[in-house]
Amino acid sequence: MFHSITKIQPVNSVPNNTPTPIPIPVSPTPTSTPTSKAQIIKATYGPPFGFVPAELNVKAGIPVRLEVYAAENGRGCMGSIMLPELLPGNIQGFTKGQTNIFEFTPTTPGTYSITCAMGIPHGTIIVK
Repeated sequence: MFHSITKIQPVNSVPNNTPTPIPIPVSPTPTSTPTSKAQIIKATYGPPFGFVPAELNVKAGIPVRLEVYAAENGRGCMGSIMLPELLPGNIQGFTKGQTNIFEFTPTTPGTYSITCAMGIPHGTIIVK
């Protein structure tokens, strides 16, 4: 028993000798990419010096991107950091060699503490 074969025509009008474009996936833009208007501040955290620099100055109403590099695997007070008045509830632990990012927009001028998870001050952010 034989079956008849019908010739299948291409659905599109592209000739067979024309290469078909292949879509290349594009990586999504990271959500934490700072804008050119952000205040970018870099600091180091870990023993023996703690939070360096110990005092940071920023302007109110302008987004801040605080990049904190972990100099060591922290233990105890050096194991975590938080900005209790600027980012309530945001506690970040540290792994040596990694950078933790804190993004916030200070709205009220004043002096704010940078603390460990136990609330012990390790630095200051001054909003002007």
